[in-house]
Amino acid sequence: MAFLVPAFLAGLAALLVPLLLHLRHRDKDTPQRFPSLMFLERLPIRTAERRRITDWPLLLLRALALVLLVLAFARPFVNVSRAAGSAGAVRTVILLVDRSMSMSHRDVWPAALDSARRVLNGLGPRDRVALVLFDDEAEVVQPFTADRALSLAALRKATPGSAGTRYAAALRVARQLAADEGGERVEIVLVTDLQRSGRSGVAGLELPANFDVRTVSVTSADRANARVGAVDARRSERSGRQLVSIRTRVESRDARASRTMSAMLRLNGRTSGTVLVNVPATGEALVAFEPVPVPAGLVSGQITIDPDGLAADDTAHFTVPSDDAVRVVLVASEDTGVDETMYLERALAVSGTPNIHVERTSARALDARKLGDAALVMLWDGTLPSGSAGAALTEWVKLGGGLVVVAGRRLEVSDTATSLVPASVSGQSERANGESSALGDVRVDHPLLSPFRDARAALYAARFRRHARLVPAARADVIARFDDGSAAIVERREGAGRVIVVAIPLDARAGDFPLQEAFLPFVRQLVVHTAGRDVTASARTTGERWTLPGALREPVVAAPGGSIVRPARDAKGASVPLRSAGLYSLYEGGVRGAPLRMLAANAPASESDLTPMSRDELLVGSRQGIVSAGTESQPPAPEVAERRQAFWRLLIAALAVLLVAEMLFANRGWRGTANRFTLPQPGRSDS
Repeated sequence: MAFLVPAFLAGLAALLVPLLLHLRHRDKDTPQRFPSLMFLERLPIRTAERRRITDWPLLLLRALALVLLVLAFARPFVNVSRAAGSAGAVRTVILLVDRSMSMSHRDVWPAALDSARRVLNGLGPRDRVALVLFDDEAEVVQPFTADRALSLAALRKATPGSAGTRYAAALRVARQLAADEGGERVEIVLVTDLQRSGRSGVAGLELPANFDVRTVSVTSADRANARVGAVDARRSERSGRQLVSIRTRVESRDARASRTMSAMLRLNGRTSGTVLVNVPATGEALVAFEPVPVPAGLVSGQITIDPDGLAADDTAHFTVPSDDAVRVVLVASEDTGVDETMYLERALAVSGTPNIHVERTSARALDARKLGDAALVMLWDGTLPSGSAGAALTEWVKLGGGLVVVAGRRLEVSDTATSLVPASVSGQSERANGESSALGDVRVDHPLLSPFRDARAALYAARFRRHARLVPAARADVIARFDDGSAAIVERREGAGRVIVVAIPLDARAGDFPLQEAFLPFVRQLVVHTAGRDVTASARTTGERWTLPGALREPVVAAPGGSIVRPARDAKGASVPLRSAGLYSLYEGGVRGAPLRMLAANAPASESDLTPMSRDELLVGSRQGIVSAGTESQPPAPEVAERRQAFWRLLIAALAVLLVAEMLFANRGWRGTANRFTLPQPGRSDS
């Protein structure tokens, strides 16, 4: 109960008025005639007058009338929210249970189940509860119900998964559930290990004003943990045999001391090697297996270390890339020294998967035979091939080949006056007084610069003393510019292939780009993107989606655990969510024969860090109380507001009845009898 105008409650001070009136009331005695008192002795008598209330019922009636009048003016109304946990109140509880990978710790998950059961068993017979399981997504496994048996049954089926932690996803689902409860007070009980990495998205989250969030922490006292890191699988050839070299790292946290662990490699289900590795207490150790022959067909593998408290990250799944080496033909002029292209060739040689093989040649020696099995032609600051070689190069590009033109001081204006190249060179740009230029506007959303989406500063760190000035041609796409506004990278599609002109110096004579950390990923992505090769990582992370090839009419995916997924196709094609760690196999029509493709998925690396945060950190940055749940976040309808404030009418009606009762009560019985007596008349004797 609350009041619209609580200031009127000060009118309760008027209760003093009837009290004072009753205290001032004096009983009047009736005079009685008596003979002469002249023969009686006059005795002095001391009298004392004591004021007291003699009519309590009438006083209480009048005081109650004043109380009703004051309350009516104060306009009482009903507040629909109930205090959580108040005696006799029906509680509304949303139980959020963390099922992320870190919760599968041998000491954590049993404690989480026990804590959730205690919450459910502590509910009253009329209390309502909803059960939500969450990792990087949240799922309502049991809507609101007063039947605890249903919630306990749903809890028994819960198991921790392979996904990461996102508290924001759980709180959003709880907010949606609370919206259906109007303005009722809702208790949120969060059972979790309080992993700090799960706070992403909580800052700025709007929580309803009727939320009471309580956290039940189930962290383990022993947080020592080791995990298998990312796997690097490289193909090589030795004595005519295809071999694969597997390397990874074992990462350790919070162990008491260093330890020796065994790491076992399996390829297509068969053991292919075991090594012993000394893992520090906190740190990482390199694990390198001996090269082994590559099994036929698609190859998948696992690396497993000795189990610890959190066994879910002791195995890493991966796939071995197919033999899709990229052959690059480097066309350089005769006066181009080996030291000039040294940085480029060495960067491509150590670039990783796919393997990149560079063959150096001249423009005159370029012919259809050299272009036959090449994936990319890179023209290093020289004259474009002409005649039959130029015609062969143009035809080869239109059929799907890739061409990279590195523009430098040797490339003249007339050399780029061809329809094949998307930009022409209009001289050189040099800064005076020892100044240097840098990259300005770069499009990190483009596939060529996608490795720098989260590390844009690495590109800006390079400095250039001199660079070619490009003039983009029609239908050309400018991917990057220098800080003076001139084009740095220009791209255009030609038939099934693509041509890219790069004005960024790739040698150490005109700038320091080869000495920067961005050089290696840039030249690798330049080759892979221009050649049209899709690089598939050895493993993906759970929580992502696998986009399937658009050419498949009826894709079928065999997921880890034996489940079969038939993804629906939408405007963006078909895709499969990676919910579990393990191997995903793609088929056409049905699961039979050899799979068309395979993809491995592992849990996020952040799930292996078992260091908890404090309870106070969980909701830091959220805005609780700004928005209330459901319809209570909007002003109530006029009829609803009027109905909640109708008590003043009842109070006025009760006041009218009470005043009538007071009038009748005050004029009944002895209260309505007048005390009459006769005063003696002057000069009149009654004798």
